[in-house]
Amino acid sequence: MERPKTTVCWGKKKSRQKEEENELQEILPSEPQQPKDRFSKFSGWLMKVPRKRKPDTAIHQKETPKDFQKLVQKGQFLEACQSISELSQEGQDCGLQYKVVAESMWQVIKEALGGIGYSQKLELKLQAVVATVEWVEDNPQSWEASALEDGGVAFWGSHLERLLRTDAEDQLPTMKPSTQLRPYLKELDKAVGHSLGSQRAGRMGAPLWEIYRTCFQEVLLSRLSELPSSYSHDREAYFELYNWGKTTLFGQLGREMLQRVGPTSQKSMAGNLLDSMMFITWIFQMQEKLVGLIQEELKKCLENVLICDQKKWTESASSVFLEIYQLLKEAVDAVRHIGPSVTRRVQAMVLETFSKFLESYKDKAEVFIQQNASDHTFPELHVLENCCILRKTWWWLSRAHVPWARLDPAVQGAIKGIEDHGRDHLLPRVRALCQSLLSCHFGEKNKDLVQSLRSLWQSLEHCPNMHPTPTYESLVRSLNMVVFGEYVQALAAYLRRLVPRTSGHLRDQVETDIWKLGTTFREHRGPALDNLQEYILQLSESRDRQTVDQRLASFSDSFPGYLSRQGRSTAVEEETAIRGRSSFCCRLLQNLRRLGACWHRCCPSRRGCEL
Repeated sequence: MERPKTTVCWGKKKSRQKEEENELQEILPSEPQQPKDRFSKFSGWLMKVPRKRKPDTAIHQKETPKDFQKLVQKGQFLEACQSISELSQEGQDCGLQYKVVAESMWQVIKEALGGIGYSQKLELKLQAVVATVEWVEDNPQSWEASALEDGGVAFWGSHLERLLRTDAEDQLPTMKPSTQLRPYLKELDKAVGHSLGSQRAGRMGAPLWEIYRTCFQEVLLSRLSELPSSYSHDREAYFELYNWGKTTLFGQLGREMLQRVGPTSQKSMAGNLLDSMMFITWIFQMQEKLVGLIQEELKKCLENVLICDQKKWTESASSVFLEIYQLLKEAVDAVRHIGPSVTRRVQAMVLETFSKFLESYKDKAEVFIQQNASDHTFPELHVLENCCILRKTWWWLSRAHVPWARLDPAVQGAIKGIEDHGRDHLLPRVRALCQSLLSCHFGEKNKDLVQSLRSLWQSLEHCPNMHPTPTYESLVRSLNMVVFGEYVQALAAYLRRLVPRTSGHLRDQVETDIWKLGTTFREHRGPALDNLQEYILQLSESRDRQTVDQRLASFSDSFPGYLSRQGRSTAVEEETAIRGRSSFCCRLLQNLRRLGACWHRCCPSRRGCEL
């Protein structure tokens, strides 16, 4: 990650504007905010300085003023430079004197970085260093003749910054391959407290402290940016990083240390030891990565649930889809202790992931039904049960978290689409099974229709999670219509094929069938059969085809939806075929009689013969 740039300012007139915030309402904003660009003043100094070649003839150097050494020894570096500039304006090369000033200033900086305790004398010298560097920036004409090489006056600002940055690098530990993350973060905690604590702030004074604080934070950000590459797929490591960043970079550590800072340097310090805005991009990236890792893990878990469900759907009475809600809940609960910002993002991710899972499950459910459907298995019922679980899961999620009005129609529509496909595939199969069983049912003894549909009833009982739902009640009503509708149509077709018979010929068998079927449907929460039973018994007592047709039409009017179009068209075709066969026999008999009459006329010897 690219290191954000910050502005280093010198002295009171160039000091960075400080804004103290009591506390952050959120650890992160909705979008990452980039820190202000940092354009180092020191890097621009060299561009301002016209580099001149040394003259071939040496210029006689005047004697340095007698008070120059005293000014340097007392730490009055600005006054020393101003005295040197008088000689520089006369055309003399004063590089040696500037070098003496620089060495003294850098020694003061090293003393401040490595010393112990507060010293007013040291603070005055440090203020002189900062003031001198500012003067160099504002008055380049006074030293342009001497800035001929790296390390000269033109580079004082960058050299000072380099000294402070080197110290920060020494203070902050580096991550070694053998080092564990948690101990390393504890070392960083100690380094922050030691390097930005009250003692150092007091020694350095306000201007230099701000420069050092900026350098230290840049080095710290560089160290933190190197960590994610070592834990690219470790969710727990990102938990550690994000928790540490939230506590250390955005917590109360700085405010606690401010209480122990002396009155001299306390005014110059910001509200916290660390500037949160420098780390906002890093912490936002940690949040993004953490949410992404949770999402990847959740997707894998959902995929494993789906694979297990399709492999073991006949082995257990409890669907493995019940685990889905627990997986979604655990994903949200895992980040609740981190804070509301991450929790809201994970909640949104969980709802979105669940919605996409439903979209993928629709296609996989269709393939699952086609591959497992047979005369004795009904995978459609298993899919319908899973839909009931998914709908209940969505209800739990919407109740536990912020409801997403945008997602709710899509989720409900996806679940309904899966249910419709399962029902549309199941009912024709049950209808075809009933037609096959009823083709030779009437008039035969020991034909138990309920026992023949045993696999269907067992499949219903194998879906306990679907029983108390509206989906189950609607499905049982549909099955009731299919079974009794096919029963009535098969009975009518059988009655049409019989010659006129005695009333009540099939009453006993029909009563037994209706009682067994009714009992089975009542056990599965089916509708009442009082009126239905009466119509079927009346139909069974029909003596001729006309009565059958009339009562069948009355049944269709009283119970719409029971008689399928396919069944009605089959009965009409069967009746038409019977009438066609009868007409063919009559025409054949008539033709044979005509042939006999012709034969009688042509053969007088056989007139007595009659066909």
